[in-house]
Amino acid sequence: MFRINQNLLSINSQRHLTRTEMDMRTSIERMSSGLRINKAADDATGLFISEQMRGQIAAFKAANRNVANAVSMMQVMEGGMDQLTSMLVRMKELAIQAADGGYQDLQRINGIQVEGEELVAEMDRIIAGIKFNGITLFNPPPLAVTFQVGEYNQDRIAVGLSTMNTNVLLGAFTSRFVALGGSIGVGSSSAAFVNVNSIPNFLTQINSAIDFVVSARARVGAFQNRLQRTEANIRLQIENTTNAESVIRDADFAAETAALVRAQILVQAGTSVLNQANLLPQNVLSLLSSFG
Repeated sequence: MFRINQNLLSINSQRHLTRTEMDMRTSIERMSSGLRINKAADDATGLFISEQMRGQIAAFKAANRNVANAVSMMQVMEGGMDQLTSMLVRMKELAIQAADGGYQDLQRINGIQVEGEELVAEMDRIIAGIKFNGITLFNPPPLAVTFQVGEYNQDRIAVGLSTMNTNVLLGAFTSRFVALGGSIGVGSSSAAFVNVNSIPNFLTQINSAIDFVVSARARVGAFQNRLQRTEANIRLQIENTTNAESVIRDADFAAETAALVRAQILVQAGTSVLNQANLLPQNVLSLLSSFG
């Protein structure tokens, strides 16, 4: 049956050709952007999930920077305590030297005590100067320093800091150093390295100070090891979440290339078929020619 008012074959061909052209545009868009989902209409559920994952990835990256800052803070603290330990060890050597009966008090006060004064003065300066980003770490320290290592409330780790100063380290012997505000005079037997009878007690105090600093340093080292594990976990989470987000959102170029080639072939075939469909009504002319 021939009809000329409505060419259904042409309409059908146009519908298929329009859909094929849309598929081709979609493949070209995905290949040019590298994304399977460029707008919500492409995959609403996939867009929702991938955007959540992108938020998680951004949070993990920020947390990783926090961990790096925390490691830097621990390194600053450990470096300062390393120097304190070295100076305390030197003071121990001086105390043992001063306890020897082969020295006169004048030699102790003008030699050994002088070096000890310089050591404690430098200890006092170092302790006051151990800071990170303007935060005083030892004298006085914050009650605790908390680091955010994730996006949730439970993703917070804290390290407690101990007060550390020359009064804590030297105890009652602090007053035996002029550099720390002591009132001893030249040749005074109250100087830390002059009173031979009190030097054994001073050695005990120095040993306690060394233990205190080393213990604090060990806690800092243990926390730094924890931070390294935290950093490794965060990097793994970034990698896995990025992979999951990529599976949902990124374009598969192999599949898109195949889809584009298919769409191009169908467009060419559809265009040819549409031309043929548009020519079909002309066959009516052959029927009308008999009336000529």
